[in-house]
Amino acid sequence: MSLIIGIDPDSKKSGIGIVQNGQLIDLKTMNFFDLQEWTEEQHAAGAHFAVEDVQANKATYARNIKRGSRQKEQAQMNCISQKVGRVKHSGELIVMWLDRIGASYTLVKPLGGTAKAAKRKADLFKKMTGWEGRSNEDTRDAAMLALSVARRQQRAKA
Repeated sequence: MSLIIGIDPDSKKSGIGIVQNGQLIDLKTMNFFDLQEWTEEQHAAGAHFAVEDVQANKATYARNIKRGSRQKEQAQMNCISQKVGRVKHSGELIVMWLDRIGASYTLVKPLGGTAKAAKRKADLFKKMTGWEGRSNEDTRDAAMLALSVARRQQRAKA
């Protein structure tokens, strides 16, 4: 039984995508403390974790910001930087926790291409995964992380 759990770190509630034997079986969100307890249980059950390597993201980069005063643009960039910093810190804590409990995990660079599009578009995600339930960008991203690691593992076995 192959159980891979994708985690899209977030400062408030991280996205979780659960893949078993190459099939997406569940999506959820959890705050950091619930995630700690739950990942320990899943580790005991033999899960492998796929964690988005949020350290690969820059704190700020060129974005399309509505034109306005320079001051307003800078304030928007500062806000974005703070949010990215919080997510990076959450990602660090999750990886530290997985190390502490001895869990097996893969750090996955933020996905691009079709996988990134599936994160943003629920209809594309549904088409790619067959998922019929509710989802949000965080859970869709986590699922795509887990599925990408599952595919890598299947290719490595072949």
